[in-house]
Amino acid sequence: MKFIEKTKPLFFYYLMFGKELNNAELWSKIQKLRELINETPDFKKRKCWECEKDLNIYDFLSDNLEYTAGYILHLWQDSLFEFFCCDCFKANKKDELELIDRELKIRSCLNCNSPIDVYKLSKEYKFLKISKLKEIWLNIESPIFCSRFCEKFYYRIKKNN
Repeated sequence: MKFIEKTKPLFFYYLMFGKELNNAELWSKIQKLRELINETPDFKKRKCWECEKDLNIYDFLSDNLEYTAGYILHLWQDSLFEFFCCDCFKANKKDELELIDRELKIRSCLNCNSPIDVYKLSKEYKFLKISKLKEIWLNIESPIFCSRFCEKFYYRIKKNN
């Protein structure tokens, strides 16, 4: 299957969007964000749109490391946007997963052929944003793995052949 050869493994998205980034890069973004906040006289305090829990801009930054500190501050300050705390966000993600599950219930691991549902995939690859998870899940040509172990094993064998 040539498509699979060209497709980036899910682990690639972990490296690209996952939490385990270079600590120096993270601290650099935090420091830049602190400087920008200090230069912002009308810095907004935010509450969860659903439960009213106080939100922290540094948590928001750590969940969105693909964006610059300046863009994070811009989003935070924009009154058109409302944000969720982690608990409410997870509850909303569950609702979205149910919608995806209705479209396609089960797929099979490309390596071991074990059945996988979208909830298991979401748990195993929790770093994926819901839009990327949906894109991968609903595209039958996208390789799906039941675990990172199976994914690594599959690509290691493929590389050696």
